[in-house]
Amino acid sequence: MSEGRMEPVEEVSRAPFQVMASVAARAEWTTRALVMGGALGALLAVTNVYTGLKTGFWESGCVLSALLAFGGLSALGRRSAPPSLLETNLSQTTAVSVGAMPASAGLLGTVPALALMGMQPSSGAVAAWGLGLGTLGVLFAFALRRRLLEDEALPFPTGVATAELISALHTVDSAYATRTRGLWRSGLVSALVVWLKDARGLIPPASLLPATVRVGGLGADSLMLGVGWSPMLLGIGSLVGLQTGLSLVLGGLLGWCGLAPWLVHTGRVAAGDLSSWLLLPGVGLMVGASIASLLPLVRSLPSMVGDMRGLGAGRGGGWESTAGRWVIRGVVPLALVALVWGAPSFGLGPVHLVLALALAFPLCSVCARATGQSDLAPMSSVGQLTQVGFGVVAPGQLGLNVAASGVVSGAASHTSASLWSFQAGRRLGASVSRQFLAQLAGLSLGAAVAVPSFFLLVSTHGLGTPALPAPTAQQFKVFAELTSRGLEGLPPGSARALGLGLVLGVVLSAVARARLARVLPSAVALGLGMILPPFMSVTICLGAVLTFAVGRLKPSAAPSMQAVGMGAILGESALGVLIAALISLGVIAPG
Repeated sequence: MSEGRMEPVEEVSRAPFQVMASVAARAEWTTRALVMGGALGALLAVTNVYTGLKTGFWESGCVLSALLAFGGLSALGRRSAPPSLLETNLSQTTAVSVGAMPASAGLLGTVPALALMGMQPSSGAVAAWGLGLGTLGVLFAFALRRRLLEDEALPFPTGVATAELISALHTVDSAYATRTRGLWRSGLVSALVVWLKDARGLIPPASLLPATVRVGGLGADSLMLGVGWSPMLLGIGSLVGLQTGLSLVLGGLLGWCGLAPWLVHTGRVAAGDLSSWLLLPGVGLMVGASIASLLPLVRSLPSMVGDMRGLGAGRGGGWESTAGRWVIRGVVPLALVALVWGAPSFGLGPVHLVLALALAFPLCSVCARATGQSDLAPMSSVGQLTQVGFGVVAPGQLGLNVAASGVVSGAASHTSASLWSFQAGRRLGASVSRQFLAQLAGLSLGAAVAVPSFFLLVSTHGLGTPALPAPTAQQFKVFAELTSRGLEGLPPGSARALGLGLVLGVVLSAVARARLARVLPSAVALGLGMILPPFMSVTICLGAVLTFAVGRLKPSAAPSMQAVGMGAILGESALGVLIAALISLGVIAPG
């Protein structure tokens, strides 16, 4: 969900590639590789801002950027040398770093949560904040790389899948055409639908059931029951899978068709306030799932004490020794200066900033290990764990609570994304130093693209609206209120619903092991289904059902369906931001 990846991981071999010595000598650090990675990363960053504010999902982009980088570099190589395997990998490394900036800068959680609380940081402060946290995340990944990828040999399956794809693209002539045929077509169709919907008003945002259809005495239209006209939502469904899609619909049914009519009928909540009430049990489910996923990882904390030794001490010699000293003396101070400059806009004083930074590395290590073992990066979970700590240290300070969690979750997002790329590079024989520099180089471009896109979308559509529900921000905001104020001021009966959701989230996540994991609903998706408008959940589920059906009837078409989903997401996101810019400039009127 909001944990930092949507792309499904194909079944891949765990054995490292047999890399020829000549491969390592091929071109890698080239201008075209960096430019292509930056361009794809910019598109990915815009997409992540758009989809994150709409649905809470964001895409790591490892597999997608590798696919598109190969196509772009091959086109450029027609007039010169064809791209090498390592150039494609460097492009995807750069793109992933650029694309992760929305999460590192807190544009999906921390910043909109503060805005909803009336504490909007300035764009300059947000950019500095993202650069500082993104830099720390890359440094943490570099420091953890040897221990997690080599000593402990954690799989990081997305990194493995990325390496497998790059290898296939450079050895099988038809691999690129097979995977991208549907991507480009669906992207164009998606863009056309969004233009007709948002710029021309010829297509409604959703087809809702009429008011004559009653659910517990309420009109179906007031409950937002129906199907959304959104290729992006269908594309998300094709990537998250059938279990998540069905869990979203189940959460929507429980909340909007079960609890909502009862709440209105008993007079506990007015029809117009249902979203605020249902937010509480939804967040409870999501937080409960986070607690269950974090508890087993606490045992690994003692082993993290020595994880930074290789960076500062230069363990291993050679480039790593020189780079370690250069990073400690140069890059780290610059990152800290950026954080110190941006911290006042987030309500963080010097003492609290130091405390949040002290928590960042151990909790990023927890997140990285979870990513390596499960391929799911629990950034929100470690952020909420930080909120609990600051709720005790600084009770009643909501903005401080949210901002502190953003320090940890922001750095953790780039830690996990960078380790996926490091794993792909390790299996392909790439230069660690060049990947590291490419990741650092991508941070500035990510901030330059993601921050303006966020403020443009918010100024055009507003936050907490049906156009931009910002579910992750709502989750951070509610959890800050709970950890800082307790249960005072909550809507009637919502405290009990929150507690029940919390318990159910813990139980579902705890028992969802081995065989049960495939049959039980996802606690995170259940909670998100209560927060999102039901037509969004239904549309995502339709995409998941369609992809599942095609995969069963024609398994060879599964990769093409995933590419179609990626294209739908990219097409709507890119044109959605463009339309918002045109509306803001007065070129067109809202559709």
